Amino acid sequence: MSKSVAVITIHGMGDTNPNYYRSLERKLRKYVGKDLWDEKVHLESVFYQDLLQGNQEEYWQEIDDQYSLKWDFLRKFMLFSFADAASIEHSLRNDMALYLGVHKEIATAFDHSYEALGNQSGPVMVIAHSLGCEQISNYVWDAMENKRFFESPDTEIPAEQDVFRRLNSCVNFVTTGCNIPIFRAGLDNPNLFERPSPTFTWHNYFDAHDVLGFPIRDMSDSYSVDWIKDEKVNVGGLLTGWNPASHGEYWTDKDVVKPISKKIKSILEP
Repeated sequence: MSKSVAVITIHGMGDTNPNYYRSLERKLRKYVGKDLWDEKVHLESVFYQDLLQGNQEEYWQEIDDQYSLKWDFLRKFMLFSFADAASIEHSLRNDMALYLGVHKEIATAFDHSYEALGNQSGPVMVIAHSLGCEQISNYVWDAMENKRFFESPDTEIPAEQDVFRRLNSCVNFVTTGCNIPIFRAGLDNPNLFERPSPTFTWHNYFDAHDVLGFPIRDMSDSYSVDWIKDEKVNVGGLLTGWNPASHGEYWTDKDVVKPISKKIKSILEP
């Protein structure tokens, strides 16, 4: 039986488990309603960390054993987190293999969602975190501009599936702890991608304590459109809600998960 809506998740930077989406899925299932979720929602996760993590781990083991580095936890966090962003951006300007590999993982998630929904117009919600926001933003840009991954038509899939890959039926685009301004704020006039469809809306959730999460509408006139909404929230608990550790708390906090759940229910029960 075909599902009624697809939810596609995309993780952020750092040492990431393939099951990273499970806590979000449990919360969404609770707030949407278990029966409604199980019957009508298809969840698909994008996992691109395996394209990076092996190389990072190999390098870390070499230097840690050889030099007895100090502040291991912080150093490893910096390496595994910021090497993700730097490596993908470097790939974009060089051999592009890694950059295209990330986009292939995203396209595959759309392909699986297309199969689950059974048609090209089935509604899709994308939920991205941290570095995943930059990756899906680049993906949408390329899709709208027919660049890189989308430069040549994929003759192995039907035309309607290719259209689906390009977010033609994506109705909600959700970003949390979004660090896109880290990549764009230094430009004279950062350009926003073309709106994929007339029903496409972008909700960007950020916490004032999260030093990696930013509002996006103020980056340039291009981003100051009525279909983008910056949502200031306070996520995390006693130990994380007042400091940069809040960056990892969006997907389990009711201030974010409840509005997302409400959007899903509005699609299922208009």
